[in-house]
Amino acid sequence: MINNRIITLFFCLICNVSVIFADIPAAPSLVPENISISKEIPEEGIYLTKSEFETFLQQYHSEHSQKQGWSPKNPALKNLAWKKGNFTITPYGFIYLSTSYETQRTIDGDCSLYANSPDFERDASFNIDPKSSRLGVKLEGPGIPIWNGSKSEGAIEFDFQGAFNSRNRGSLLFRKAYVAISDGYTKFFVGQDWEIVSPLAPNILNDAMGWDAGNLGCRRAMLRIDHKFDFCNSSHLLAQFCIGDNVFRGGALASPAATSWPVFQGRLAYTFGEGYFQHGKPITLGLSSHIGAQRFTFAENDRKELKTWSFNVDVDLPITKKLGFQMEYFLGENLATIEGGIGQGVDFQRRNTIRSQGGWVGFLYQCTKKLQMNFCYLLDDPFNKDVVSGCDGNNLSRTYNQVFFLNAMYNWNDALMTGFEVDFWRTHWQRYNPLNNTVTALTPGTPIRYELLIRYSF
Repeated sequence: MINNRIITLFFCLICNVSVIFADIPAAPSLVPENISISKEIPEEGIYLTKSEFETFLQQYHSEHSQKQGWSPKNPALKNLAWKKGNFTITPYGFIYLSTSYETQRTIDGDCSLYANSPDFERDASFNIDPKSSRLGVKLEGPGIPIWNGSKSEGAIEFDFQGAFNSRNRGSLLFRKAYVAISDGYTKFFVGQDWEIVSPLAPNILNDAMGWDAGNLGCRRAMLRIDHKFDFCNSSHLLAQFCIGDNVFRGGALASPAATSWPVFQGRLAYTFGEGYFQHGKPITLGLSSHIGAQRFTFAENDRKELKTWSFNVDVDLPITKKLGFQMEYFLGENLATIEGGIGQGVDFQRRNTIRSQGGWVGFLYQCTKKLQMNFCYLLDDPFNKDVVSGCDGNNLSRTYNQVFFLNAMYNWNDALMTGFEVDFWRTHWQRYNPLNNTVTALTPGTPIRYELLIRYSF
């Protein structure tokens, strides 16, 4: 006969499923604090007696009847976690479906980076993409005994984007895997996560997040240390430094390789005004930078070591309780590996790096508890004199890329979100003629993109 406690736990799990977005903190326990747990706790997890389960349900329904939506005050009722010894294990993820129509095709359709020129691509495009569905697990555990007050955490996360061009055969795409130990002020971090530079992101529905259009920063393996300096109750300074993996991108005309040096990244962020303004939210001003080098082997064994660097500014400014403003600015060289320069780091005709500048400014407005509106302008503008033939091996290159977007996101409950967005793209192209060594401007790509997103989170 099936153990009654296993049946009890199964119904408990069904009743307690709730939204968990990527990167939210793990709940300390599945059971509310005022419920005593049976003395016998197997190593595999926590089991409730029948009376404990009935008490749990009574409290669960009581709290939900007093609230709008599905956001219980008790974190144990909001998050579903599994405890094993001193560790808390929290699964999370979402099922994602994006439907989009473009008046002219962008690259790569369901993950738009820039628009094609109508001189070589005039067709409209319709896309349906479920491959950005995501799975992950967060872990929280004890710290180091000799470090008082420390705790450990970790995460593993992946989605199914894999090769973008594989429409109905999405493969696993490795996103995150890291371990961190911290005490609230100092954090030591090893593994792969988001880069330090340009940490903000526009509230765009497109899964490409504005990469190659003004939003820098992707994920990278690193060794990192963070430290927070408190000045008073309402302000602090965050200092971050990391040694990162030497990620590189090549092209049809050159073979890239790592050098003997890693990529160094750093950021200083000053946060102030918490609890001071009427809306109670703090302002954050950040400065970040990276520097490194990459080795490229061109034809005739012409080998060059080319630098990559950037200087970046980020601002997070809550204006009122409902209205917010965010922006980032960047200036740098050989930025393809951190999603800048419209995907072009090195010009293979000049056999030298491409400099670029840009960024984005965005406003968000929380109309109601469930409805949010977002407006944003993004720009990535390489230096024209640095771009001749580009890096794709087809003598085509991109010299300017911008996008305006306006969207609305509606949360039907904590699990289900739908969003609708309109994007206005403009991408400038040019073609290099190697016979007479001339460059000719092409007709800019100016598509309008409509996107409907449905996301079901757990």
